[in-house]
Amino acid sequence: MPTRRTRYEALGMGLALTLVLAACGGGEDDASAEEPAAPTLESSAELDELIAAAQEENCLTLYGVPDEAALQAVTDEFTAQYDIPVSFVRLVSADLQQRYSSEAEAGAVAADVILLTHSPFYEQAYANGWLTPVSEAELPSYPEGFPADYTADDGATPLVQLVPTTMVYNTGLVSEPPSSWEDYADPAYQGELLFAEPTSSPANVAFWTLMRETYGDDFLEAVAANQPSWYNSAVPATQGVAAGEGSLGFPGVTAIVRSLQAANAPVDAVQLSPTTGPQIALGLTAGSECSNAARLFANFVLSEEGNTYLNEQTGDISPYAPEAEDFVRPTPVPEEQAEEIRTLLGAP
Repeated sequence: MPTRRTRYEALGMGLALTLVLAACGGGEDDASAEEPAAPTLESSAELDELIAAAQEENCLTLYGVPDEAALQAVTDEFTAQYDIPVSFVRLVSADLQQRYSSEAEAGAVAADVILLTHSPFYEQAYANGWLTPVSEAELPSYPEGFPADYTADDGATPLVQLVPTTMVYNTGLVSEPPSSWEDYADPAYQGELLFAEPTSSPANVAFWTLMRETYGDDFLEAVAANQPSWYNSAVPATQGVAAGEGSLGFPGVTAIVRSLQAANAPVDAVQLSPTTGPQIALGLTAGSECSNAARLFANFVLSEEGNTYLNEQTGDISPYAPEAEDFVRPTPVPEEQAEEIRTLLGAP
């Protein structure tokens, strides 16, 4: 429940700068936090042959949407294990998709492997011959051993990260961490909700569709009665919660919350069930000059050890993890249903 309101104006003035710095260099976790164990893959004749071919190429370029600190950690461990240098570019999904498409159309793709939010882009990229189906890459870790329920495009595309939507809350204004999505409809939070617009992204509208299916139209109308403040994305909504402009926020994005916590902002996020969110998929560039190194990196990330390590870095859910059962994989929401949800929530 919310406590007596206090304001954090001084902190709020610095949050925008914090987010910019985090976008450039990644947030830092508490130094006392236990470091995830580095993955070590079991040797096999097939893997040894792939390692030798990849080391002969001695190159790898990655485009990815996970935060920069996570990409740095995973690529550093890959290099430590296989002695292959990696360069990476971190971009948000829309920018990564646009950059890759432009390079592919020009016949000059720089990336050998991508970690990108799954979308119809993958189907288009296969049709255009830009990507090689991972199911045809002959990897030791895929498809054998990989959780079969977490693939897309008829098995061509492995989903390596499940990014759960979480509830953001201000730790100075909320006495106990929320325990249910139904808290959004609690009259005690009237005027205390800071939300990204429900149709501002496919993941957001998929979440509210799940809420409608779980709790019904009455729930969405009760949320609307609490008069949420609406923002164009998760960044300003979370920033507002951290600054004390509201008690609860939507959606929770781990990288944003961590960067604000690094600046000692009174903000946290809680993972509730059921949940849904974006799915990060892995793609291999067709005809890459570093194709064996790309295959080796894919094998690394698709193994249970490597995939667990990646998701420990980002705070997301591995397809191998038991929590994956609580994650509802999103499906496209028809425009008519999206508009119904917008109306029920009273969004602009």
